[in-house]
Amino acid sequence: MATIQILKDLGKQMGVKGTELRDLIKGQQNLEREERNQQRAHDRIQQDKLDTFRLAQMERENEKEQREREEQDKQRAEQDKQRKSEKE
Repeated sequence: MATIQILKDLGKQMGVKGTELRDLIKGQQNLEREERNQQRAHDRIQQDKLDTFRLAQMERENEKEQREREEQDKQRAEQDKQRKSEKE
């Protein structure tokens, strides 16, 4: 990102003066501003993708844990059932 002073010096080296120099500086600042805005938009999109991926990953892990708990509960119920039938 070029500062105004750098842009001013560059314009003077190119032989630009007055309103042309001002327009050159404004134009360059506008370009840089647009580049920053595009980069921020890109960064937001990437962060959203990452957040979506992490959320999906957490949901899959939760589902897996839930299935494991259900399987354990099922096994305990079968064991309890076997114990009851053995006692009888």
